[in-house]
Amino acid sequence: MRYIGILKYILLLLLLVFIVKLLSSGDISKAKPETVAETVTKALDMKELSQADNRMVKRLYGLNVNDYAGVFLYVSDSNMKVEELLIVKLKDTGQSEQVEAAVNTRLESQLASFEGYGPEQCKLLNDHVLDIKGNYILYVVNKKAKGADKAFQKSL
Repeated sequence: MRYIGILKYILLLLLLVFIVKLLSSGDISKAKPETVAETVTKALDMKELSQADNRMVKRLYGLNVNDYAGVFLYVSDSNMKVEELLIVKLKDTGQSEQVEAAVNTRLESQLASFEGYGPEQCKLLNDHVLDIKGNYILYVVNKKAKGADKAFQKSL
């Protein structure tokens, strides 16, 4: 009888671990990166943003685009503005820490560059959106960042 009670507790503990693991893994989206990028860019004013190439992704974020299922980067046409949009579809959710670290490094670098003479740009940087949803990551520095995040979430 005593073993049955212990077995119940073990099974309950395993169920709890399984539920926590399931909830922490995030939802895996099958949305195409192109579709997500198109939806998000429609929510932003893209007049002064241009799509960057793979070399720019490597230069600004230190990320090799071939390591991911899809990467879209849009940067400001002016060196005096900080607006950016980065969308990454991960091949594996374990890659999220590396991308998040790259985004934080980029953010810190931009804040250091504009500190002291670009208060409006620093405000945009401080109001950024970094959203990690399963196998997708969104980073937006823009006045309409929250609207872009809503579009991002709907597109997944």
